[in-house]
Amino acid sequence: MNFDILIDRTGTEAVKWEETDKTGGGYPVIPLWVADMDFPCPPAVTEALRKRAEHPVYGYTRLPPSFFETLVSWYRTRYQVNLEPDDFLAGPGTVPSLGITVRAFSRPGDGVLILSPVYHPFFDMIRSNGREAVEVPLIPDERGRYHFDEEALEQGLAAAKNRGLQVPMTLFCSPHNPGGAVWDREELALFLGFTRRHGMTVVSDEIHGDFVYSPKTFCSLASFPEHVERVIVVSGANKTFNLGGLHVSHFIVRDAKLTRALKEGCRAMAFHGPDIFSRTAAEAAYREGGPWFAELKAYIEGNITRAVAAINTGIPGLRACKPEGTYLIWVDASALIRRGGFRNDAEFTVRLEEQGRVKVTPGSAFGSRGQGFIRINAACPREQLLEGVFRIKAWGRDQIRLPGAGSPESTQA
Repeated sequence: MNFDILIDRTGTEAVKWEETDKTGGGYPVIPLWVADMDFPCPPAVTEALRKRAEHPVYGYTRLPPSFFETLVSWYRTRYQVNLEPDDFLAGPGTVPSLGITVRAFSRPGDGVLILSPVYHPFFDMIRSNGREAVEVPLIPDERGRYHFDEEALEQGLAAAKNRGLQVPMTLFCSPHNPGGAVWDREELALFLGFTRRHGMTVVSDEIHGDFVYSPKTFCSLASFPEHVERVIVVSGANKTFNLGGLHVSHFIVRDAKLTRALKEGCRAMAFHGPDIFSRTAAEAAYREGGPWFAELKAYIEGNITRAVAAINTGIPGLRACKPEGTYLIWVDASALIRRGGFRNDAEFTVRLEEQGRVKVTPGSAFGSRGQGFIRINAACPREQLLEGVFRIKAWGRDQIRLPGAGSPESTQA
């Protein structure tokens, strides 16, 4: 598969491309923000959709047993996790499915624990459902790789309870978005031990689980049979196979009580199953998309390696940690923000889009611990990504040269 081909997405109402600044005349913005890929989905998916679309009746359908059988096979071969079809439930898109869990396993006024910085819809789902986000900081090491801190977990939870909050659940992100950490089994066991001590339900968003780079391997929370009474996994095909515009996900739940609560949550939002095309695409992807994905992952890892090297050697005031997983690069821009005279990362990213003609995601969107960072999406043709990094480099250097800014030497980070 040739992933170097630049595909024109104009006219498709693609959020990634349409929601960019249009005031730059003939100098379009390169979008390196929202996490979808600028690659065609696997040919097997396109063929399955075409074949289904040729049948002219799009009536009510049920999920065939093969839908769950493909998931069983994927988890067994990819993650060495042995599951049964009955361990899965179908859900709507991943984010709506996470919303179902918030309503199912907490009450209005409760706290929901999250490890910050973290995927920004976590905050939206918690707050829009009348809950409070309880942020506990992840701790970066000298390389920028995040780690759990058991003392911080205990202190954060204790502080919430001292304010009268009940904290019955946590939303967990594995692999970590935006930082790219792939949690190992020992780290996960530590976190699960913490949740067991405090009687918390763990909802693990594992949507990036296939994007893990050697020597790391992905460890799903579904691989901890001793914690089935508290663990729910939410995942789907949309990141792995670039199906974000189709709305289907899956839950892994192996406890009868949790299963009943999830089914009731789905009924409460009148979700009875994914639409014809979403489930057709997902099943085809999991059944036939493995070889395509292997090529894709190797290509994206090459993108990440080159982009991180360019950021760390050529852009004063920026420092990137190569991610262990995901296709997202988390960049510490605090030195450049400070020396360029920007108030915060939000202003920095707005000016970068307007003047430098690159759109990235501000770190503060991922919680208080993301302030001073930016997130770059590397899942696009290499020419596009490296042109975006070049523009960031040129624009960043201009900010340092502006009157009143510090010298380039003082901004190295």
